[in-house]
Amino acid sequence: MAVAVAGRRRGGVRASEARAGVVFVLPYLVFFLVMQAGALLLAFWFSLHRYDLLALENPFRGLANYTRLPENEDFKIALSNTAYYAVVVTILQTAFALVMAVLLDARIRGRGFFRSTWYTPSIASTVVISMIFLWIYHPTGLLNSVLSLLGTPVQHNWLQDTRTALPALMGLNVWTTAPTFMIVFLAGLQDIPRSIYEAAEVDGAGPMRRFFSITIPLLRPIIFLVVALGIIGTFQVFDQISIMTQGGPLKSTLTVAYLIYQNVFRDEGQVGVACAMAFALGVIIYILTMLSRRYLDAKIDY
Repeated sequence: MAVAVAGRRRGGVRASEARAGVVFVLPYLVFFLVMQAGALLLAFWFSLHRYDLLALENPFRGLANYTRLPENEDFKIALSNTAYYAVVVTILQTAFALVMAVLLDARIRGRGFFRSTWYTPSIASTVVISMIFLWIYHPTGLLNSVLSLLGTPVQHNWLQDTRTALPALMGLNVWTTAPTFMIVFLAGLQDIPRSIYEAAEVDGAGPMRRFFSITIPLLRPIIFLVVALGIIGTFQVFDQISIMTQGGPLKSTLTVAYLIYQNVFRDEGQVGVACAMAFALGVIIYILTMLSRRYLDAKIDY
């Protein structure tokens, strides 16, 4: 009898805890269903129509918005620019972040100051950083002034030249995002047992050999994380494009994310096409993330 009563009490406690858990997660569930899942389904519905924000009728088009994307010249240009931007920025910011992390992980004087200094660009507002670089890249800005001091007098407008506009934005992005990934790499480096390095040093392995034979292999899960986040971020680049170039000059900095914005807010009759572009971009990001997981990620056992 006592066992049965105790069992009922435990069951009642578990049920009460379950109800309390539901109450605590309910706000997030409502937010997810309405603001995320609901918005996703609505966007997919838009992508199947010729949707005009001002029209009374929005005819159903099926998959026409998707099948016509390869024929859309702006989309092909934007996808090419975005892929080029993503490849270069992801590689550079990953390499730069890893090198900075290795340097700051060394036992050097003042490394706390350098960590804080190098991380500062990552916590600044995107708008503020973009405005600063607008001045840096101006014909009378800092970059041209430095080049003049080095004996190369120029008054080049870096953001109005089709050859330099996109590379200029790449430099900005690498400078602002690499410090964030530097912190991620620092955490991974500090998790590697020092005994492994000490054993390799006893065996005669130099710094470069230890870096390529120990550091890189043991950081593969972290490298995958950084590359995956880099792919996701670079394929969705929008802020700097909107503030600094608006896709110009001559669409040389037009990206898929900015093209989606243009179709929704500057051409109200292309909302369905914009939603189709957004889903296509999501599929591309997912495929690239899975490929990076396939070739970069690894389970590490010390």
